[in-house]
Amino acid sequence: MSNLNRSDSAASFAISAWPSDPGINRRPEPGLKSGFAIGAAVIGLSIAFGIGLLAIDGAGGYSGLSPRFMPTLVALGLALCGLMILVQAVRGRFVAGDDEREVAGDAPRLSRTAGADLIWLIAGLVLHMALIGRVGFILASVLLMVFVARGYGSRRPLRDAIVALAVTVPIWVLFSQVMGISLPLLPLLKS
Repeated sequence: MSNLNRSDSAASFAISAWPSDPGINRRPEPGLKSGFAIGAAVIGLSIAFGIGLLAIDGAGGYSGLSPRFMPTLVALGLALCGLMILVQAVRGRFVAGDDEREVAGDAPRLSRTAGADLIWLIAGLVLHMALIGRVGFILASVLLMVFVARGYGSRRPLRDAIVALAVTVPIWVLFSQVMGISLPLLPLLKS
């Protein structure tokens, strides 16, 4: 009789652990407010992209595509993602992060250096935008890649710079020489 009880309890455990069972350990109302906030922010970003599209001249371009084509796709994609997040929030199914691991309580924690790592990434992007017109595509891109590698934990900037050169020089050659798209090489030498 004890074997029967043991198998009954195992069967009831297996049934109660089924993901669609309301008895599973889930958060009550997983992130309704945060779902609305994130969805609204993504839709707001989409609207900002849409407003920015007005400043782009629709004439010209190459390959028969308007310069507005890709930004329009980005704006529409952001709007769709924001709408999907809002729908998830309304249905009560929005959980920011890794759902299963978060519900189980073993979601990964941010490292102590996460803030500094993010600053390295942002600084690399800002420097790239600020310097590409002055030092050219290759040097600005090398700096960007070194900063991004540092943000992801690399402590070998010389190696990162060599790898970045090995990546950016062929990209510059492809765009400037093969495709005929002008990327500045060394604007400082032209003055």
